[in-house]
Amino acid sequence: MTVIVSLGKFLGWIGFLTLFHSAYSTYEHLSYLKAVEKIPNEMPIEITVECLISIVIFAISIIMVAGPLKPILMKDEMTKKTIDKVDIRPNFNTFNHRCRSMRSLVN
Repeated sequence: MTVIVSLGKFLGWIGFLTLFHSAYSTYEHLSYLKAVEKIPNEMPIEITVECLISIVIFAISIIMVAGPLKPILMKDEMTKKTIDKVDIRPNFNTFNHRCRSMRSLVN
């Protein structure tokens, strides 16, 4: 493993744990508001900022761990398929056509 992948996995765990902590803090805050019989109208800014930062850290870790993107070329994809598979195209078959209206004109 390279250093970037190891750092990405470490940041992934940090992001996951801080996101879990912000969820737990939200639960505790709502439990406190319910205990003192207050109406929950908004979350504290600390919990919101912690949640957003943990999502950003988690997203950065996913980018670091993911490998490079592979190019998708039509020429390469077509070499993998035979002409029979390409020519069938069952999703283009239409069974709702004008045959019914044409029959009434012919008769």
